[in-house]
Amino acid sequence: MTAQPESTSAPAPVGLDDITLHLIALGAAVAANADRAFRAHHAQLTALGASSEDMIQAVNIALRVKGDPHQQMLSLAEESLVKGGGCCDGGCACEAAGGQKGDCGDDCATC
Repeated sequence: MTAQPESTSAPAPVGLDDITLHLIALGAAVAANADRAFRAHHAQLTALGASSEDMIQAVNIALRVKGDPHQQMLSLAEESLVKGGGCCDGGCACEAAGGQKGDCGDDCATC
């Protein structure tokens, strides 16, 4: 049996780097409305030299993930509670074109 020569190179890194981990945590803090965690991970990311663009992207992803269930619940409530599915029972021209409450201006004063 022959001995294997020792490797002189460093082992390849395994897992996510610190910036990626803190970007994930920053997004999770946004999704959880955890302002202290947001501040802590923002500070860590700044210290690690993460770009503002990367942090903004992480926050935007979190907001999209967080917003989807919110929008689905609003749609369900509107479908269930408002006859016709709109603020004026679909009677406003803006609603017929896909507008929402408040989009009609004075045309739907009763909304």
